[in-house]
Amino acid sequence: MFWSKKGDRKVIAPQANPSIPAVAGDAALDATGAIVRILGKHAFDLDHLSARTISEQCEQWARHILIAAPYPGAEPSDIEHSSEAARNWQGLRDFITQLRRREHTFVTSNFKDMRQVLGDFIDTLGKVIVENEDDQAKIADRLNYLRNVIESNASLDSIKREAMQVVGAIGRIVEVRQQTQRSLLDNLTNRLKSMREELSAARQEMELDALTRLYNRSAFDQQLQRTFDLHRLSGQPASLLIADLDHFKNINDSFGHPVGDIMLRKFADCCVQTFPRRSDFVARYGGEEFAIILQETALESAKLLAERLLQAVRALRIAHDGQSLGITASIGIAELNAKDDPPGWLRRADQLLYRAKDGGRDRVSV
Repeated sequence: MFWSKKGDRKVIAPQANPSIPAVAGDAALDATGAIVRILGKHAFDLDHLSARTISEQCEQWARHILIAAPYPGAEPSDIEHSSEAARNWQGLRDFITQLRRREHTFVTSNFKDMRQVLGDFIDTLGKVIVENEDDQAKIADRLNYLRNVIESNASLDSIKREAMQVVGAIGRIVEVRQQTQRSLLDNLTNRLKSMREELSAARQEMELDALTRLYNRSAFDQQLQRTFDLHRLSGQPASLLIADLDHFKNINDSFGHPVGDIMLRKFADCCVQTFPRRSDFVARYGGEEFAIILQETALESAKLLAERLLQAVRALRIAHDGQSLGITASIGIAELNAKDDPPGWLRRADQLLYRAKDGGRDRVSV
């Protein structure tokens, strides 16, 4: 939509300067104004001249052409002495000429800068993207050709086409490298996983008794402290059982240590079956002595479990030289209380074990 009113227009008379074209008719004015407005609509920022300023100046010139409004930079005297039909065609031509020259200078300068930046980027890219001689030779050939294309002032289409060739070649190298890195990473991950498993197995092996495969004395001492700390924080009950095989020395002396070892393994199996919870901790404390830590277990419950263990032990039989050998055990139980520390808790359970032995063995003492 233009600012013109065709009924108000007058045909423009030729100016004194013959170089200035004579514009006749409303259609010519409309077309000229439209062209100027299009220039303003598609303006862009130039050095020291914003797109907004250009657009505003174009709009002023369009209004000057269409309705004889003041043109940009017009002096008051020019406005007073000009008729409604007068148009500053020379000023419009100068404005458009200067605008196009500035646009050309701006584009040419920036295109030159872009070529320089692109060239520097190519040099840097060629240095960092390759890792071996074969890749380096392939990329170097492509980059040299692209550099020549840029320096020869070739068209943007030519630069774009060759740049895409370089990008494609680099992309293929990067893809191969990524596949290699993924393979190396997978191998490293698998190796680390294997090492963690080996370390975990070794650590667990260090905590286990070689004969019975129960936890050893060192692991028991750590668990005893952890259970004590947990009780102090949460107040949950915990019971400690110390079990000892009755007259075990006589078995070793009479039938030999291999038979004694079988007895120890059988007793360990009975303990594992009687205390199957993940929180139950069964350890070989030393020799024929075993320790069981039961978390979240009060004294009465611990006593029932201990009685069940003794029943299982009484049912054990080992065949040796035509004989059926059996064994019994004695157990002392101490529930953790507020006055205990780990050594004191262990000492009370051990004292109760000796009370069971003094009371005739094959029994539980609490």
